[in-house]
Amino acid sequence: MVSVIIPVYNAEKTLGRAIKSVLNQAFVSQLIIVNDASTDDSLSIIAFFRTTYFFPNGTIKLDLRSLDDNKGVSTARNIGLEWVTSPLVSFLDADDEFLPGRFYENVLQLIENIEIEGIYSPVQVKYEGVSAKENHQKMSNEKEIIGDIGKLNDRLFSNFLGCSEKYFLLSGLLIRRKSILNIGFFDPDYAYCQDTDWLLRITSTLALSPSKSKDPLVIIWRHAENRILDGSTAFVFRYALLIKWLPYVLTRKDFAFKQKLFFINSLLDSPIKPGGHKIFKILTAFEMCIRNPRILSWLIKQ
Repeated sequence: MVSVIIPVYNAEKTLGRAIKSVLNQAFVSQLIIVNDASTDDSLSIIAFFRTTYFFPNGTIKLDLRSLDDNKGVSTARNIGLEWVTSPLVSFLDADDEFLPGRFYENVLQLIENIEIEGIYSPVQVKYEGVSAKENHQKMSNEKEIIGDIGKLNDRLFSNFLGCSEKYFLLSGLLIRRKSILNIGFFDPDYAYCQDTDWLLRITSTLALSPSKSKDPLVIIWRHAENRILDGSTAFVFRYALLIKWLPYVLTRKDFAFKQKLFFINSLLDSPIKPGGHKIFKILTAFEMCIRNPRILSWLIKQ
């Protein structure tokens, strides 16, 4: 009923915890692990679980795919998607874990509502040590619980662009396989923000619904080695992401004026060019209008 995809790269410290959290989940029929050319003992850990807990010694089938070269998490997930055999798909990072009962209510919701293409659930953020918490809180104002939206929200797309705190994470999503085939796989060109880009495509296209469960169903572990802490590089990819989605944002009729202004202001905070001075922003705005006449025409109409 559910295929779970775990991309793995040098995750020997946390991989066992992630795999264990999948084993006792109702409705899970397949676990796909994509080893992205790990150089540590990740493969040994996978081999141990494979011979002990998975089919034919267990009810869940384990499919392992190993890459010769490190390709990145987007490519790893895409390879996993190619091997999915179940009608429903979920993603889990190798350093995170599912909580008991992760899929029970979500699967029933999708069975009862055939028009819904995906269910998003709350996740809980935890920190591996004091330093990890301090470092992450310097980078963002991330809440302890993410995805507790509470009711059907028709502004999920704009929320993902930073216009609201009401958004969800990839690991909180349970989605139909056929819907993934319609919107496409992850963009391997993004070393950062690949989750956001894919979720933007989902929230702009598919019919989603919040989970009936108000309690977190996944734990997201933040640690000192998380790549999100490399702020300068991540900002460059975020800027490219905003540029990519600019035409779509400006043509969305359901976007409030302040949401479009927020989006454009985010573009002006370019990490590629130095300076945050007001004059720099004015000059950049002028440059954007010259290069993108649609922005100027839109501003005139407001």
